[in-house]
Amino acid sequence: MLGTDRTEAQPSLQFADTGVDARTDTGVDMGGRHADARAPMPAANVDSARSVTTKPAQTSAAGRDLYLEVMLNGQRTSLIAHFRESDGRLSATARDLSDIGVATEKLGAADTATLELDQIPGLRYHYDAGRQSIDLQVPDAIRKPYTFDTRELAQTPNATASRGFLINYDAFAQTDTNAQFALWSEQRYFDPAGVLSNTGIAYLYRDLHRYVRYDTSWSTSNPAALSTTQFGDTISSSLDWSRSIRIGGFQWRSNFALRPDLVTFPVQALSGTAVVPSAVDLYINNVRQFSGNVPSGPFIVNNVPGITGAGEATVITHDALGRTISTSLPLYVDTRMLAAGLSSYSFEAGFLRRGYGIDSFSYDPRPAVSATARRGMSDTLTLEGHAEATGGLVNAGAGALVRMGMAGVINGSVSGSAGKLNGTQLGLGYQLIEPHFSIDAQTLRAYGNYGDLAARDGTPVPTATDRVTLALPFFSRQTLSLSYIGYRYPGVPASRIGSLSYTLNFGNLASLTLSTYKDFLQHNAQGVFLTASFGLGNNTAINASVGRQNGQSTYNVNAQRPPDYAGGWGWGVQAGGSGAVPYRQAQAQYLGRYGEVTALAQDIDRHAGASLDVAGAIVLMDRTVQPARRIDDGFALVATGGVARVPVLHENRVIGTTDRGGHLLIPDLNAYQHNQVGIDSMNLPADARIATTAMDLVPKSRAGVLASFRVSRYSAASVILRSADGHLMPPGTRVHHVESGVDTIVGYDGLTFIEKLQHDNHLEVENDAVTCSVEFIYERPANGSLPTIGPLTCGARGSNAAADAMSAAATNAAANAAATAAANAAADAVTNAATNVKAAQ
Repeated sequence: MLGTDRTEAQPSLQFADTGVDARTDTGVDMGGRHADARAPMPAANVDSARSVTTKPAQTSAAGRDLYLEVMLNGQRTSLIAHFRESDGRLSATARDLSDIGVATEKLGAADTATLELDQIPGLRYHYDAGRQSIDLQVPDAIRKPYTFDTRELAQTPNATASRGFLINYDAFAQTDTNAQFALWSEQRYFDPAGVLSNTGIAYLYRDLHRYVRYDTSWSTSNPAALSTTQFGDTISSSLDWSRSIRIGGFQWRSNFALRPDLVTFPVQALSGTAVVPSAVDLYINNVRQFSGNVPSGPFIVNNVPGITGAGEATVITHDALGRTISTSLPLYVDTRMLAAGLSSYSFEAGFLRRGYGIDSFSYDPRPAVSATARRGMSDTLTLEGHAEATGGLVNAGAGALVRMGMAGVINGSVSGSAGKLNGTQLGLGYQLIEPHFSIDAQTLRAYGNYGDLAARDGTPVPTATDRVTLALPFFSRQTLSLSYIGYRYPGVPASRIGSLSYTLNFGNLASLTLSTYKDFLQHNAQGVFLTASFGLGNNTAINASVGRQNGQSTYNVNAQRPPDYAGGWGWGVQAGGSGAVPYRQAQAQYLGRYGEVTALAQDIDRHAGASLDVAGAIVLMDRTVQPARRIDDGFALVATGGVARVPVLHENRVIGTTDRGGHLLIPDLNAYQHNQVGIDSMNLPADARIATTAMDLVPKSRAGVLASFRVSRYSAASVILRSADGHLMPPGTRVHHVESGVDTIVGYDGLTFIEKLQHDNHLEVENDAVTCSVEFIYERPANGSLPTIGPLTCGARGSNAAADAMSAAATNAAANAAATAAANAAADAVTNAATNVKAAQ
């Protein structure tokens, strides 16, 4: 082959780039014959690579078509591609070359264009006419990289929802000088079109009886457009430098939760080259996150996982000889930013909610609108904007987040208001997260009479807000944290609070924390605390703390064990004091399939009290009422067609059995994600038939889906047949069931299996020696078993078969009664009597 031999080079790693570094030395070796030598072409860049001569996919009569087995850089591709030979040169369409692995888009060639192989910069080939094969030697610069996604998820199918209604409830009762009872509840109707929800709380005190409505809304989502529309009570979207408000009206917003597989923040892609097929391991901060295999040539690793802030990515490749090559690159990921080309938005219009939690239907009479938008302009720049308006007020602003390589992310914003509240707000911030150091500093300043919708409704904007946090992990198990928070509201004394904490971890079982805080603008507003935490295993923890706060000594000791998710008991005890006020508290919890119960008793400064809290849900679906734990997201109701005590599995874990009506509710599925639900068919009756035992459920948010495992019961029995002379029918005898039209044969011991039985059944039996018929009566056993009927004597066709029917009925009754030991003797007697009648006949 002309040209230099390929020499082994070490894999290289860099950030993925679309640039082309195309070398233009060419060489052709056709069937052992050297083609005309060509002078080396000048080094080509992207533009010159696009100038490669192409011509339409048409051939002259002098050429011939070739269908060749293709090898790429010496590796078999298992492809047979179409080539054209003309005047000793080979050509192929850009589409065929792209399928082989050549990046024809870098050559500026349309799919239908024909490319002469010896005109492609850097490409060499060897054509073996005898083997009808071609080996293309393609440089990495014009080779399509092998791409894999380290967090690739299977595409989520369309989410579904059934029709139903549920009530979430949380009842609280407390005993003290005035008996108190409160009931929070949510009423939720759902169907494939959306979800209608209402929440509120009823107060049943000794001197107060009232109901306060919280939120009422109807919402629907469009996973294809990643959007959610909501009518009724809603909360407006906001940015770090704006505030959310409650609005009664309309909201239309983007909703990335509809695609759990979507990575919304910028994640750098890594690229490298493998000389030979290799195993690839990806490490992030020395923790392996992904392993896979790549073919020879360039490769790209998308969506590098397991990192927030600064870190180091290390790609380790292993060649065919087992040699290891490691290359590392720095990374920085900020989840606040949007990936390039990705946008989010929110628009609200309606009336501001007033007195939330106090009044049920109090709204500002003036209409208001609010809009928020964000756009990832590139992987290093995210722009954002916000605007809102109501009668007498307009507010608008813009902001940006800029990633400065490995130096962190700076953010800034500017907004202004006009009308009755006229002013300006400026914001500036910086964040850097390193494995051994992190800092987050944010500040907002309002000037003039700056205001927004919340201020128009009576909640003023802070004139100054400052926040600085600093974390210094060191010696692997120790962390030093410092923070400062300052804020100032119009007409209210400012507050500036600083805190310092030091934590020492003793493995995973214990930790010791020393912390202190101080308000620099208020006298004696300070405290210092020492806290020790111990994990005792079995989900049990003990915490103890002592300290001094605002001039008073404090102490607290508590131990707790919450109930397991699968259900069971939990408990907690606590004792402490602040100054001269001691307190004691003990509680017990029980978590079951139908809800959670918490009982609490406490004594505060010698005043005793007790409370009881009961939380759960009631679901109406599939014509049944199902109690359950509180349901906040998607759920499923499993139905087995009325078959009880069938084990139900969620993600291959048994979570319960169906009730007497054949139902079991699963209260906690992940919306818009795959959820594996199944049943254990080993516990079904012998006469049960089921099409499938597993389902992949993808429920919509806050809606339920009916998982119907259609369990049908079929009528079948084993029938023992014998001829008129009393001998068992020989194997292979043909049997025809008249009622169903099903044909079968006799096995050993005169036994045949008949399905689709009716109450009255007729069998036509035929072999080389006899042609006869049998009729019998079938009754389904109550225990779901498959009975054995007979032996039945086969008589001549057309003869009086009344005795046969009597015999069959008797033997069938005997088989059904065999489940109880007391009926065995009577059943045997009836069977013998019937057989004697037949023999006498």
